[in-house]
Amino acid sequence: MGSLGDVMSDEKQFYLKVFPPHRRARIHKAECKHCRHGQGQENQDKGTGPTYWVGFTSFAAADAHMKSLDPRFKDVGVCQYCKPA
Repeated sequence: MGSLGDVMSDEKQFYLKVFPPHRRARIHKAECKHCRHGQGQENQDKGTGPTYWVGFTSFAAADAHMKSLDPRFKDVGVCQYCKPA
């Protein structure tokens, strides 16, 4: 895990959280309390499941990646808390 300096120098402004078992994906702003630069919610059980985060420098890149997921991913969109766009 990187230091705060590493996070601050990171140019990723948007993150996509992918939930394969639920065929769901959400785009978040990096500073969203649910994202925290791809670390997820504080005190959240990270477990060993297949859920993962992918960082992007632009909303368009995150959206394009989300749209390229397996067509069975039907529940996709943006976080309703931070509403990136």
